[in-house]
Amino acid sequence: MKTINVLNGTLIAILFATATAFSEEHADSLSGNQLSFVPYGLLFKPLVANTYEPRDGMLAQSGKNKLRLDIGNSIDLIQYRFASDSSLLTIGSDFFTYTLLLGERNFHFPVDASDYFFGINFNYKKSFTEGIVSSRLRISHISSHFVDGHYDNNIGEWKNSRPPVVYSREFLDGVVALQPSSLNDNARIYVGATYLFHVDPKNLARFMADAGLEYHGEIRKEVNAYFAYQATILKILETSVRHNIQAGVKIGDWSGRGLNLYSSYFSGYSIHGEYFDLKDNYFAFGFLIDF
Repeated sequence: MKTINVLNGTLIAILFATATAFSEEHADSLSGNQLSFVPYGLLFKPLVANTYEPRDGMLAQSGKNKLRLDIGNSIDLIQYRFASDSSLLTIGSDFFTYTLLLGERNFHFPVDASDYFFGINFNYKKSFTEGIVSSRLRISHISSHFVDGHYDNNIGEWKNSRPPVVYSREFLDGVVALQPSSLNDNARIYVGATYLFHVDPKNLARFMADAGLEYHGEIRKEVNAYFAYQATILKILETSVRHNIQAGVKIGDWSGRGLNLYSSYFSGYSIHGEYFDLKDNYFAFGFLIDF
């Protein structure tokens, strides 16, 4: 029921924002402000080393029969350009999953656990002499579930003696980023925080904080090498830092469509809700398709 209420609230917010934008379109055209709908691309580019971002691709852990399948997308629905300083404001929506698969013989990949993420986002970008400042605020929901791949049919039990638990959270997620002009906008530095206004299990901490950096450089036309790192401070059984590092090559325009081939290192509490109280530590290799 709570999930349905969140979904209804998300849809109502999007419809309200769209209706408000339509009602103001004529006035904005007279004042010099510009309003557009479903603009191309995203005003706030997804954070490379942040797990909770819309992606399409697969990641395989080295030396383990575990893979992560990412399916989803984010889209900006409304864009508003302020005539006074050409800054931009957008409202968009996120819908994606990140799923844990188990590798078996004959190309079988049973699904162990899957996490569902959806919500709305508000984004802002403005250029200064020192660089480009951008920000994003998301109102989102995550729910997590064990699937048939986590059940052992031979003995009729959940694998690893770990039955499903209710894991669900609704939260506010804010981040502010800077692309310094001194680095030709090739770098992005950011800080963010998350507040969980509803969460199950109830004893999970309500706040998380993170910080990260990204850097990319063109090694030939439309081929970029890149590096990204994010640290997240969170409290599960104790306060700890989750580390996520990614390095790779993107074939295609950095801000547009392309293919990413990358390696990754992860250390910290699991990103999958059904394993929220267990720690992971692994190297992995993967690919992503940017649309």
